[in-house]
Amino acid sequence: MPKRVSRSLLNFGINLFLDQVLKGQQQEQPKPAIPELGDVSPVLALRDKEGAVVVVIGRRGSGKTILCQRLAEIIGRPAYAISPEQAPPKWITELQPAQLDELPPPWSTLYFDDIPSYLGSRDYYDIFARQVEKLIPMVRHRRKLILIFSAQMASQADKYVLDADLVVLKAPSVLYADVERPGVKRLQDRAMQHWKGRTDGWLQRHCYVVSHMGEGLVRVDLPKAQVEQGTGLG
Repeated sequence: MPKRVSRSLLNFGINLFLDQVLKGQQQEQPKPAIPELGDVSPVLALRDKEGAVVVVIGRRGSGKTILCQRLAEIIGRPAYAISPEQAPPKWITELQPAQLDELPPPWSTLYFDDIPSYLGSRDYYDIFARQVEKLIPMVRHRRKLILIFSAQMASQADKYVLDADLVVLKAPSVLYADVERPGVKRLQDRAMQHWKGRTDGWLQRHCYVVSHMGEGLVRVDLPKAQVEQGTGLG
């Protein structure tokens, strides 16, 4: 066999061997683990704040309620909720909008579960709007509260998005795609690469966190109280 041919075959064999080694190394490298909500610094930073505003945006049934409850658990303060559609678990105290002048006490967490629920009744909405208008300017220093607003689209929580310390995105609704705020829509588009092709169960257990520090995909574990009671996602 001519030397030129034998050398070509040798080079081909070496290249083939190196390709297999490189492929094997790539397959052996594990994918980066998705951090849990309680392990990311923008969420943990809420513990040290006197007060803050968190906005959760996502379609109905995407796991916003469990996300709000998990945030309350991570923050570690006494937790309160205004939740007209579903009663909160026993470890969270339920309030009515009319009580917001005096409750919750300072150094607490309060979440509003799915803001559109308040818009169905004009009387209910008026009470809610008046109380929240008074609450927002005082939340960080005078009232010392962590407020969590849950809504299906940002335009239902305009004032709160503009004043937010943290925005948490769940999978969006196609129905609201054309009416969503452009800024939030751009964030949702960046998160879409993580949501494409995923099951509903996976989407319920993950979210996209956006803060002044950065943004990224995060896993959401069930609150310990739900695990102990055997309660599923809500």
